[in-house]
Amino acid sequence: MPRGHGDQPPRTYITSGQWPHATLHPDAPPGAHYTQEIARRLAAAMTATPTSARALAKRADISHPIIGRILNGEGSTDIGTIARLEVALNTQLYPTGMYRELGSPGTE
Repeated sequence: MPRGHGDQPPRTYITSGQWPHATLHPDAPPGAHYTQEIARRLAAAMTATPTSARALAKRADISHPIIGRILNGEGSTDIGTIARLEVALNTQLYPTGMYRELGSPGTE
């Protein structure tokens, strides 16, 4: 999966714990935090329904390895894939408003 600005896979920024419930390094790029929250929400939605990665992939018309990479913190994903997953699961995965938590000092 493509990464922007030289970012590493999100799980490489873990300082303690297990992905996706780990603590990320304070200097982790915003994309790592967003991907972590998407992975948390995706895992919770799949558990609640219960839905396998293969079944979800088929319903969302994406390949199941993409779901595995998100769930394992191996890469970020594009907005089109997130949208397909949200529609297939009928739930919000994208963490709107997270920028407030990650904002730079002095930008309030």
